[in-house]
Amino acid sequence: MTIWHYIIFGGYMVFLCWGCIKSLGQVESLSDFTTGGHRMGLLLGVGTSVATWVSVASVMGVPGQLYSTGVAAIIGWVAGWFLATALMPLLAWKVRRPELPARTFPEFIRMRFEPFVRISNLQLIVAVLMFIGYFIFCHLQVVGFGIVFNTITGIDYEYAIFAFLAVLLLTSIGGFWSVAATDMLNALMILVGLLLATGTILYSTGGIGSIMDAVATTTAPTNIGGPPLEPGILLTPAGTFGWSVLMGIFMANALGAAVAPHWINRFMAPRNSKAAVLQMMWTLVALIPIFACLIIIGLGAKALIPSLPEGRSTDYIMPLIVQDYAHPFIAAMTLIALLAAAVSTANSMLLNCATSIYYDVYRSCYPEREFDDARATRQLRYSVIVLGFLSVVSAIKPPLLLAMGFTYVYGAFGAAFMWPVWLGLFWKRMNRAGAYAGIIVGAATFIVARVMGADNPFLIGAALSLVATLIAVYRTAPPPKEAYEAYFDADVSPSTRAVALRIRREANKAHETAAPTQEARA
Repeated sequence: MTIWHYIIFGGYMVFLCWGCIKSLGQVESLSDFTTGGHRMGLLLGVGTSVATWVSVASVMGVPGQLYSTGVAAIIGWVAGWFLATALMPLLAWKVRRPELPARTFPEFIRMRFEPFVRISNLQLIVAVLMFIGYFIFCHLQVVGFGIVFNTITGIDYEYAIFAFLAVLLLTSIGGFWSVAATDMLNALMILVGLLLATGTILYSTGGIGSIMDAVATTTAPTNIGGPPLEPGILLTPAGTFGWSVLMGIFMANALGAAVAPHWINRFMAPRNSKAAVLQMMWTLVALIPIFACLIIIGLGAKALIPSLPEGRSTDYIMPLIVQDYAHPFIAAMTLIALLAAAVSTANSMLLNCATSIYYDVYRSCYPEREFDDARATRQLRYSVIVLGFLSVVSAIKPPLLLAMGFTYVYGAFGAAFMWPVWLGLFWKRMNRAGAYAGIIVGAATFIVARVMGADNPFLIGAALSLVATLIAVYRTAPPPKEAYEAYFDADVSPSTRAVALRIRREANKAHETAAPTQEARA
């Protein structure tokens, strides 16, 4: 480590501590801990959305995929994620429309499809699926952190990942406000670090023209001793994937990511539906320079390091490039940006993971038991600590490449949740039977297709999910108006308002009338 690493990393940690301590004062209720109390401002919302999008799967996984598969990675990941973000304003407008929005994605599913039940089995199923997916997400961020921290310090990867536990818990115990507060800095550091790394790549290679010439003619294998590449294959649209596999990746990243539960949760945090829409529109704009940098870095890396040492995955390409070619200050800024990408996404995923188990499983199973906000928030923090430790332990022997790991989870989420979310928000006839069929068939089919090695398990899962959903909807009765009215009409009936308020009170009975909140006025 150089003196620049110590200075920049030390300053980064000081800010994280300050931001987390300050954000603890914002947490006055369980709503504050889970969704920021539905009062998130536009600037903070854009910052946390950008930082959540730009995970280690983006800043390390995408350049790694570009390095090994060429411009096809732009179609599979970059174009897929941009299409997902472009679709999100439509979902954000509808999700945040109710006067009394849900506090979690499983609760949203319950309010839309099972508003009258005391214990919603649908909410429990969704929460369990969320827990599994977000535990994998968090695991992948730990892997990325370990790779970067190993590069910075020389500490063995197996030990380096435990340094992440302290940072992860520090930025998560304050809940949503803590995550959002630190994400503003994380987003800025990611952008600055990637701009500096891009400048280094362009200077070292001689510019875009030299990069494209090298990529067009190289036959160097991804790893030393591996099979050589066909000349020019890295510039073909399908790259080393083939079209069927590439389209599977694209669809999982585009349609699957758009309905990922953590984004539905993000849509609930702004103060109104207009703010939720603007948040995602500005997020899309802010992502353009970030992903432009990642594309240049990934292709430029192939020109600078034709083949990686045997045993090194392409996830190491970013830290290796900046360590070997960048000025110590630029190297430090870029590597800290990679750490920020891991932290900014991991704390959000860990919060979703803990909330799904504690709030949507444990608490919803005991609708008669009283939970006060202070106790509930404390227990949720304990859940964060335990799950954070388990995610670090699980990352000691990482099994997946970062970008592909995200694609698998996004594909499973999309196959399970795409039709319940889209049809639930835009089709009044969509009912609970359709939601059950779509979620169960979609998730099960995706897993089976993936295990059997199908090129496009997302398409298979989503198609069968749609068929099952439509059959179930048309063979059962329409939903009651209390299930859909809040998402379609500005002025809802008293019965719809009463149902939403009852669900909120069942989830948080004690201290409900301590202050004249929006819920109480409703």
